[in-house]
Amino acid sequence: METSNLLGRAALAKTQEWHNVDVKMLREEIIPRNRPAVLKGLLDHWPMVRASAQSPEALHDYVRDRDLSRPIKVMVGQPDIQGLYFYRDDMTGLNFEFASRTFHSTLGTVLANRSQSNPAAIYTGAISVEENFPQIGQENTLDLMDQHRLDQPPAKTYLWLGNAITMATHYDNLDGINCIVAGAKRFTFFPPDQLPNLYIGPLELAPAGQPISLVKVAAPDLERYPRFAAALSAAETVDVEPGDAVFIPKWWWHNVESLEPLNLSMNYWWFEGARGGAEPFGALVHGLLAVAPLPAEHRELWRQMFDHYVFRTNGDPAPYLAPARRGILGPLFPELRGFMRAQLIRSLAKQLPRHLREPILQLLTPKQ
Repeated sequence: METSNLLGRAALAKTQEWHNVDVKMLREEIIPRNRPAVLKGLLDHWPMVRASAQSPEALHDYVRDRDLSRPIKVMVGQPDIQGLYFYRDDMTGLNFEFASRTFHSTLGTVLANRSQSNPAAIYTGAISVEENFPQIGQENTLDLMDQHRLDQPPAKTYLWLGNAITMATHYDNLDGINCIVAGAKRFTFFPPDQLPNLYIGPLELAPAGQPISLVKVAAPDLERYPRFAAALSAAETVDVEPGDAVFIPKWWWHNVESLEPLNLSMNYWWFEGARGGAEPFGALVHGLLAVAPLPAEHRELWRQMFDHYVFRTNGDPAPYLAPARRGILGPLFPELRGFMRAQLIRSLAKQLPRHLREPILQLLTPKQ
């Protein structure tokens, strides 16, 4: 039984809006809250936003003249998916195909189809500005982001384009600011602790790379997914328009509905805080391979081990060791990182056939 979410959406908390945002406000008020935030009118001065306000054709010309015309990957869905990038009904794959086109020609296709009542779904995202549109990056800048990242690596910038499509609830493992250039978007946010209530699909199969919720936010089936009601009670939502930007903290789940026949945005991604030497998702996959199949009592022992050494629920796991004797429990220098990566590869290689395992282990064995 699907339940219309129109009434439920009206009852959701509204994401807080901020005006006249500067770097001080970003650093001291917005980011420390660790909650989504709308930065109203932050991009009104952008040439790309002004071109969009002039006309869709002016926006197309602006982008076309600055596109290096490298091929990009485009996600194309048939009209019957109604713009929702998702799984096939039998969960054997995804409900769209990939095509290779240039960005500006994809924008042209979106424009050509915008008068259709139910066009094919067209979407492309995470297209590097530095690699494909360097002039756009130079002309449309976010000064507060440059100031915030002073003495740190600059935030990576990407373009996102589509017609009236929906990206199902997912998370990002980086902090981001999504800048609306054309169209309008509706964000529905869920705090990280709502993971158990979101009914996440297969971790290895997702429309845009990140795992997604199986619940359709616009019409949730609460009979099939009853815990989603609790997620909705913790959710917040907001509609944004050209010139607005949205701060999305890492690990906040978000469902994104593009509301117009043409939607274009530019996203800044960066990592806030200390960072490890490997991808945490890889550690999760390794844990699923190595720990999840063990008997319950063994998993409990490993949970205690992880709590102590990795999550450090008891504080420093080895305060009794001198700093120079802490090994992989202390500060990691290149040789230690290399040793740890080698241990991971050895762990995985042990289960490989001998003809594959031996060359890998030989490469890892230091030469005398």
